Amino acid sequence: MQYFYDILFQNVILRGQNKMRHKKVKNLKFLRNIIICITSLLIVEFIVNTAPGYKIDKYKDRINLIINEENRTEDLKHDIYINEKGTIYISEEDVKNLFDATIYHDQKYNQIITTSNTKVANIVIDEKQMIVNNSIVSMLDSIIKIDNNIYLPISDMSIVYNINIKYIKNTNKVIIDELDKGMINAKVTKESNIKFRPRALSKNIGILKQGETVSCFYITSKGWRQIRTSDGTIGYIKNDKLTAEYIVRQDMIQQKEAVKIEKSMYIKDSFNISDGKEIKTVILNSIFNINNGNVTVSQNKGDIEDSNKLWACVSNKSVEMQTNSLLQDYKTRTKLIDEIISNLIQNDINGLSIEFSQIDKENIIRFVIELTPKLKEIGITTCIVLDSNMEKQDYINIVDYIVE
Repeated sequence: MQYFYDILFQNVILRGQNKMRHKKVKNLKFLRNIIICITSLLIVEFIVNTAPGYKIDKYKDRINLIINEENRTEDLKHDIYINEKGTIYISEEDVKNLFDATIYHDQKYNQIITTSNTKVANIVIDEKQMIVNNSIVSMLDSIIKIDNNIYLPISDMSIVYNINIKYIKNTNKVIIDELDKGMINAKVTKESNIKFRPRALSKNIGILKQGETVSCFYITSKGWRQIRTSDGTIGYIKNDKLTAEYIVRQDMIQQKEAVKIEKSMYIKDSFNISDGKEIKTVILNSIFNINNGNVTVSQNKGDIEDSNKLWACVSNKSVEMQTNSLLQDYKTRTKLIDEIISNLIQNDINGLSIEFSQIDKENIIRFVIELTPKLKEIGITTCIVLDSNMEKQDYINIVDYIVE
């Protein structure tokens, strides 16, 4: 009997040892798999960083789009089209993504309305002209449709978006420079390889010859400089291989988010505004009213010593329904905008406060989008007083001040 218990006890111990051994082996396999996965990821990362041919070749059969220092081909929803005359076309959807988030197809008048910081342009489809801030501008080509998508002749629209456009045939790249952004050029001191990434082991994607001029962008902490060649190649070289830097153009002041003004601080006669440096009290010297589609000055307080403080307020009080009708239609909306601007210039006004109530959301947004660039071009500041159906986010990147 004792012998039987001894055998049983030994079997139990052996089974326990086998289980422990099996568990240990299982743990070792698990650890091995983790190490393999990590190693694989490191290898993939190394390949991405040092030999990114797959990314370069991904768009080799498409027209590439270069904007400033970035290749934006991956962001395009539709291919760029270039006609036999060399006019470069970009789809409306891509223009919206890249240049004008508020571009609008006005189907009633079969036209595209597009804006920038200081320009409003309307382009009737199939016509070879556009109206930019009330001036007629000839175009080489008209808007077209490809596969039921609207395409804009971006070659003709440099005046609207303040851009410079060129097509490099041998590299099949469209290069667009935004002219309100600074640009530095420099010369290469000696023949150098262009790297895909800012590191010595990265793949070579081109060669720069001594004396060649390149556009320069930011410098990394390791001393690599991002550059763009004349044929649109974007990459990196060591900053110490560049010399004779010179500024082609400087950054222009960018549109900032609107400054919020508390409603309790906004009164009918005056209120305070700030440009970040000083606080200034502005005086609502003139009150513009809308009546039968026209703008009338119902109040003008006369001369004030500091003319820089003079602002006007445009109101639709008691004509809410009429104003809605005016703003709904492009032609009457534009007529109203032009009348407001004319009155502002005649009265030597420096700022405009918009106090509209009971206006359909889309109508007031289009009005402000199409009014503000024209005011900025002549140096007039804008402020909107939010009504219950208005949302701050719709205006924060358009006007200068928001009262809520």
